[in-house]
Amino acid sequence: MPKKRAMSSEQASQVKRAGHQNENDFAALIGGRIHLGSHTDKKDVIDAQDRSHSVKAGTWWQVFLYSRGKLQANTMFQGLKLADIMLACLDCYPENREDYLADKIAAKRKLQEHMRNLLDELSKPRTFPAFLEKALFGGGNAEYLSIFPGPARKNKKEKTFHIFQKDDVVRALSSHITLRNSKARNATQMDDQKVIFWSRLHCKNMGEIEDRRDSPQHYREMKCRFKGEIVFEILSRTIGAASHKSEQVIAYGKAARTFSIRKP
Repeated sequence: MPKKRAMSSEQASQVKRAGHQNENDFAALIGGRIHLGSHTDKKDVIDAQDRSHSVKAGTWWQVFLYSRGKLQANTMFQGLKLADIMLACLDCYPENREDYLADKIAAKRKLQEHMRNLLDELSKPRTFPAFLEKALFGGGNAEYLSIFPGPARKNKKEKTFHIFQKDDVVRALSSHITLRNSKARNATQMDDQKVIFWSRLHCKNMGEIEDRRDSPQHYREMKCRFKGEIVFEILSRTIGAASHKSEQVIAYGKAARTFSIRKP
């Protein structure tokens, strides 16, 4: 398999601009407004009921990207012991990236134990649902996950958004995902370098937690990402009671009862 390449700065900028356009389009369709928060805030759009939406589109969603400093300052995962384990993963790498490049194997061998520990901690019955709520919704910072399952650059008139309430999302994903460590697929790789999210409905990987070390700008960072189309299929297939709020807005489950385009 070809080596995965990191995005260029221009590609990253294009993705960010497309994401902002997607949020603007969704806000316009529901009569909402853009939330101007921090870049780690899960609130993207506020609707007519003053409830917040995390808005996602595209093939891959970056759920979080934490440097060592952010993990130390972020209290979100501290109660779950996940922050300490993620910090231990990052500490497998020398501060100087050039030292890592001179001996990659040493760092990867150290990482194996901590990635296994991260899997064990996440696999605890109460921890994984709590992780999903914190990672996707900021621990209640957002109420809904609102998805456009297509290229974010499409024209607004061609977009249909699908709205899911956070409790339904956490329950559906935690019930249909199996956690496992990565396995080497060739002689240049090593086992246990990531935590993999495995979709039981699709029998394939749908996401991962890994350390990022691909450039001087992105070194010693913990990254979590999901494959958007698989997340959407799990949610739309397992959360029922879909309700068309307009031609381009569909709500499911609890969101079908609680979300409205009109003001209360």
